[in-house]
Amino acid sequence: MFLFMKKYYDDIRAGKITLTFQPWETLRVLRGKIYRAHQLGLLRVLDVDFKKLAEITPDELKRCGYESREQFEEEFQILAERDVDFDRERAVRIEFEYIGEDIENYKKAMGNVKDSELYDLKEQVLIADQKSAKPWLIKALKLLREKSDYMHSKDLEKKLNVPADRIKKNMKKLKAMNLITSNQRKGYGITPLGVKVLKTITAEKR
Repeated sequence: MFLFMKKYYDDIRAGKITLTFQPWETLRVLRGKIYRAHQLGLLRVLDVDFKKLAEITPDELKRCGYESREQFEEEFQILAERDVDFDRERAVRIEFEYIGEDIENYKKAMGNVKDSELYDLKEQVLIADQKSAKPWLIKALKLLREKSDYMHSKDLEKKLNVPADRIKKNMKKLKAMNLITSNQRKGYGITPLGVKVLKTITAEKR
């Protein structure tokens, strides 16, 4: 079970915290697997390994949500429930991605939907674009698919020539449909379901 202090829950959900050091003696999680964190939801492990506590960098501490080395050491000992030798001991370093509180939503994002659901999602995207004076949702999905990785909001603004507030507002809609994923540090990325919906839209327009 992942150990997090409650005060970090919101930042984890928002994708601001994407790294943790756990006071474990063994690797209890596997890369690529999904685990449930108590009162938080589901986390996907992107990378996991051991690291000496003395070698943890300021950037890594920031990604964990800590403001200082002193804060990290104080809270790490609370989680470990013992005195820790920060000069000699190691911890389990885990890069992770928060994927939500509901496994069903995750399955949908992975493209596990019925044909009728796929059709409904396609219609929602088309209608949303048709209502806009300057349609760009489908263009945004295409850009994310071409990127094959996360794209920062500022890059989308430049490519689409759309203001930041509109990007944020409409990306929330796409995320609610499980078509994209977002990360505070990396930006936006398309989900397998988003790729499926985009293929359906593209095929229909031919």
